[in-house]
This record gives sequence, C-alpha cells and structure tokens, in this order.
Amino acid sequence: MKRKTGQLKILVIEDNPGDFILIEDYLSEEHASLEIKHAKNFKDAIEFLYSTVFDTVILDLSLPDIKSPEVLVKEVLALANATPVVVLTGYANKDYGMKTLSWGVSDYLLKDEINASNLSKSIHYSIERSRVQRQLYESDEKYRTLFESSPLPMWVLDRNTLEFLSVNQAAINLYGYSREEFMQMTVRDLWVEDEDRIERTVENNFHDFFVINVKHFTKAGKVLHIAVQSNPIMFGGREARVTLAHDITEKLKAEEKLRHSQQRFKALVQDGSDVISIIDENFHYSYISPSAKNILGVSPEKLEGTNVFQFIHKEDRPLIEDKIKFIGKVKSYQLPSYRYQDVAGNWRWLETIISDLRDDPAVNGLVANSRDITRFKLQEKELRESLERYDIVAKATTDLITDYDIEKDSFQFSNAIYDIFGYSPKELNVSRSWWKQKLHPDDYQRVINATSEIFTNHKKLLNIEYRFKCADGNYKYILDRSYVITDANNKPSRIIGSIQDITERRQYINAIERSNERLREIAWTQSHVVRAPLARIMGLIDLLKNQRNNLDNIDEVIDNILNSSEELDKVIRKITNKTEEEL
Repeated sequence: MKRKTGQLKILVIEDNPGDFILIEDYLSEEHASLEIKHAKNFKDAIEFLYSTVFDTVILDLSLPDIKSPEVLVKEVLALANATPVVVLTGYANKDYGMKTLSWGVSDYLLKDEINASNLSKSIHYSIERSRVQRQLYESDEKYRTLFESSPLPMWVLDRNTLEFLSVNQAAINLYGYSREEFMQMTVRDLWVEDEDRIERTVENNFHDFFVINVKHFTKAGKVLHIAVQSNPIMFGGREARVTLAHDITEKLKAEEKLRHSQQRFKALVQDGSDVISIIDENFHYSYISPSAKNILGVSPEKLEGTNVFQFIHKEDRPLIEDKIKFIGKVKSYQLPSYRYQDVAGNWRWLETIISDLRDDPAVNGLVANSRDITRFKLQEKELRESLERYDIVAKATTDLITDYDIEKDSFQFSNAIYDIFGYSPKELNVSRSWWKQKLHPDDYQRVINATSEIFTNHKKLLNIEYRFKCADGNYKYILDRSYVITDANNKPSRIIGSIQDITERRQYINAIERSNERLREIAWTQSHVVRAPLARIMGLIDLLKNQRNNLDNIDEVIDNILNSSEELDKVIRKITNKTEEEL
C-alpha cells in the first residue's frame, strides 16, 4: 500500500500498552512522517491537549480514571477544541457506536476490526470532515471551496422542503445525476425505504446535528448504503442543512461476509464431524462442542468438569502422558491415536491435535481438536491382516509375486526373484523398461501386444508364457498370470502377477515334440520309402511263382529281387538308427 506523506501529529489516549503498540505500528505503516504522543490516562491527556495542537485524537473509551464513557468523550472533545476525535471501542454494538457519534466524535472503530488501512482512512476522513466543518463556520467562501473539493459526497438541503440547494462533485460522481438534475430533486427521491423513520429523525433534529444510516438509489438504480451526518446551517438566508454522505456499502458487505464467516465457523464447531474441546491445566473439560453427542453419544454438559484421562484406555494413557509433557514448549502438537470410551462403553479411536491457548483470555486453556478414526483403524487392521496373509502365501509358494504400480512405473517383487532369476538387490531395477529389456527377442512383440490389451480392450486377466533373461545371461521359460486392478474411473492402476518358472516343463515338452517329429518322420519313411522296394520284391516273387516256365530271364529277375532286398535293408537300418538316436 502507498504510504501517505505529510507531518501528522496524533495523540493516542490508551491505557493498554499492547493496544498502543498495535496502533503505533498501523499508523507508521501508512504514514511516512508521524509524531505520536501517548497518554496512558485522562490526566496525561489533559496535559498534552493543553500544551500541543494535534491533527487527530484517538481515544480509548476505557480509562482507569474516568468510568463514564460519555463524560470522557465530552471532556476530551472540549479540550481538543476543533481537533477530530476517533473513538476506539471494544463494544461490538453498532447502536453504541452511533451514540458516541451523537456526542460529537468524528468516527468510531471496533478494536477487533481495525487494521492499518481503515485506521488511516478513519483518521484521514476525520481530519477532512473536521476541516470542512471548521471552515464552514469560518466563512461562506471557504465553505464552498472545501465543499466542492471534499472527497466525500456533500450537499445542502432546504431544511423545510428537503430540496437540493447545492451538491458537490463527489455527490455527482457517486449518484450519477447532473448538477441540474439534482437541483430539480428533493432528497426524498433518493430514499429506498424507511421513509417514516428518516422523516422523524429530520423532524426531531430540525435545529440539531444528527447521524443516520439510510439506503439511497443512484440514477442507474443501484442501491447504496449511506452514513449521513447532517448539520443545520443558514444558506443564502434560508434554513438549510449541510450533509456529509459516506458510502458504507462495501464496509457493510465486508461486515456481512464476516458475520457469515462467523456463522460458518460456529456451524463447523457445533455440527462438525470433529469434537472441539477446551481443557484446563488439570485436564478437566471446561468446554466441549455439541458434536460430542454424535460421536461419543453423550451430551457436552455431562462431560464438562470431568477429567479427560478417565475416558482414555489405560493401555494408551502412558503414550498420551508422555506427549503432554511438551505443553508450554510448543504451540501445537498431535497426540498418538488412542482409544476413548463412549457412553455405551465401546472404545472409539480418536486422533487429537492440541493447541496451547492458555495465554488467550478468550480461551484460557488447551484446545483439543479430536477426530473419530475408528473406521480407519478397523480398515488398517483388516489391511494388516491381509498383508500378513499375502506375506505367508508369498513365502509358501515358489512363484514370484509382482505388484506393478502403473502411475508410478514401479515394480515390487517377492523374494523369489532372487531364487528364480538370480538378481541381487543392486542389479534389480523396478521400472517397466527394465522388465521389457529382459524379454527374449523372439517373444518381445508377442508379450507387448498382449499387455497392450489391458489398456486398449480393458482386459483384466493376462495368462502368457515367455522367456525372461536371468542374471547369468541365460533365459528361463516363465508362466505369467496377472490380474489388473482399476481405479474409480475404471482406469488400470495396478497389475498383480504370479510368475512361475516352467523351464523344466518346457524343456520336457520340447523334447517330446522333437521325439514326436522323429516318429512322424519314421512313420512317413515306413509308409513311403519302405513300401516301394517291398512292393517290387512281392511283384517279382509273384512273377516267378506263376510264370516260371515262361520266363527267359530268371537270373535278371532274381538280381532285381536281390537289389530290392538290399534297398529295403538300408531303409530298415536307417529307421533303426533314428530310433536309437531318439532313445
């Protein structure tokens, strides 16, 4: 924020040192050139106001040497003469604040709501308003100059008819009417509601200063919340009122938001799922939120005044007692989860965060925010038992169990990976790319295609055989049976697999297949190669048997029989050799 320049002399009448330091910091943050005097009581204030002229007086309504706020305000106003007085109050009652304005102060601010910006703005506006009012009384010419240059909307009304007699540029800018249009109107044309209340206020304060909050329409129909300060004056010989209109629309919106925020906070405490409690130094409940009824089944009133430890499981008390020794050393800390007995005698698991607010007078104790985690504890127990069963199964089987997290691209393996593939922890990599590098080149594309179906076809089960490279460089045949786990959007998130070493079985099957191949070759030889010489022999023998007396070339026939017999003998020996090789 831009710091304001120009020497400011401010008297702060405040008996609380902490509040004075806070006010001093706020003022220093907004003003580059600043002189602040601190009066700790009314007596000190008198001395300062007699000896020094200040630009602004900031007054705390609670001083030790004057009990009546009204008397205090009027005394300070009298001593301050024309110096604007801004009241700081701890009272949140707006009517009380308005009452202080009626005593003649320039502005009032709630201590809990002030910050550097609104304090500086209040001082600035108070100084401006005081200057305007002072100059109005001094001369008509000076009045008009201040009137027109005021950053706040101002106008002059006929005291009897409420017609506009004059308006400044700020009013024209705020309401959107031209000066000529204003001169044809009365202030009643701006009123949104509460006409009777406003009329009564004007009538009852015909000759007096008054302050009132109203709603006004702009020319565009927008509704503004306006804080009106009106003084009776004579204007051109007519009974009139000069009015200062402070647009408080944004301020009220901010207050409304704050009120809703407080209501939401109250709803969270009253009806939230957490139990909010305040515990004194002896560990007795001084307050417990109504949500205790929903979680523990007991009304808060029955718990107030009881000791916290009487409801905590005796096995968990040492853990809590060991942790609470940090009270006073740290502002906030979390207790270990513990068991807490509800009204039915059942044990509920609670998780509690302790905040040490003993130095806060509004709390004056330890604030405990407790959350019921019984369901999570039961789920944790079930998960632990499930993991134990998984660990037992993993130890009982020789299969390799794998768990692949797709999003993290990370494998987890059971210890069987060392027995099956011989990889030490140093050689082991957990990424998918490492796994793909170990696939046999002849199996690579087939395996990649099969795993791709998990994403393209939403395949849940994968059952595939392939070769995987061991630490010593050799390949083993494995049977990979995997199941895909999906998230809430049916998107694959994890793949749980069981991998079995089937190298011996595959070698046995390969041997059988090779034997079957040889047997098929022998069978083919028997059915084709053996049959040819045998058929010739049988034909020649039949010829000798039936045509012996008519044959002239018996010797040639016998030679052919002999040749075919030798050919058949060679074929039989070849079959015998193949059979012996197989065996």
